[in-house]
Amino acid sequence: MREMIKEMEEKPVEKNEDNRLDLHSLSRKEKRKAKKKQIEETTEGMSKKERRKYLLYYYKERILIITGIVVVLTILTITLVRALRPVTISYVAINCKNPLEFNADAFEDYAKAINKYDGYQIKGETNVELIYDEYTQSYENNKNSQKYINFETSTAAHIYDVVFTNEEGAVYCGMMDIFYPLDKYLEPEYFERIKDRIVMLTGMDGNPGPYAIDISDTEFAKSLNLGYDDIYIGFAGDMEDNHERVKDFIDYLFPAE
Repeated sequence: MREMIKEMEEKPVEKNEDNRLDLHSLSRKEKRKAKKKQIEETTEGMSKKERRKYLLYYYKERILIITGIVVVLTILTITLVRALRPVTISYVAINCKNPLEFNADAFEDYAKAINKYDGYQIKGETNVELIYDEYTQSYENNKNSQKYINFETSTAAHIYDVVFTNEEGAVYCGMMDIFYPLDKYLEPEYFERIKDRIVMLTGMDGNPGPYAIDISDTEFAKSLNLGYDDIYIGFAGDMEDNHERVKDFIDYLFPAE
């Protein structure tokens, strides 16, 4: 490859440089025929190496363009294939103290444990900071209002299966009806497994409800390195795929006895 690039950069010596044809007045078909004849005349008597060098130099633009197109198409194909892989879990970690220290490997271990790693993808986000007291400021005076709008848009689109948060984030998610009530969201079998871990939060209607689960004492939660001790989860996606992935996650954290 390096040798080929070098040969493209070095202009070969032409034997018939004075006799090059003026192709401007010819038709496209005539130009192709004339160029072919020109190449044959120019390369006549050249060694294989000299001929190769000549062709590489004079067709380098086409070669580079085609190579570039192939590379772009390859990248797009790989990206598309990865994007179309089924999702193991889609999560968001709210109010993570240091996103750079967040242990995303825990989700890879989870995917492997449930046999949904190879051929699957994990979607996660950690740069989300939500505090209800900050949110209650008027939008005119709240320079951070856009991040709340973005988050609510994402949850309305059912992007996240599981939301990890501390108490401040949980209060916000409860008051904004981001979390679905667990007694209605979960099937009875799954609700039974987590009923002793329920965190009551005030909903948008002003009434308390079972919106979050305390997983602070689980090894999985401790391994995430979120930067806070009280770790709650809630569910913000209400599509069929969201429910299936939530059940997988509960099965992993709290297996049926």
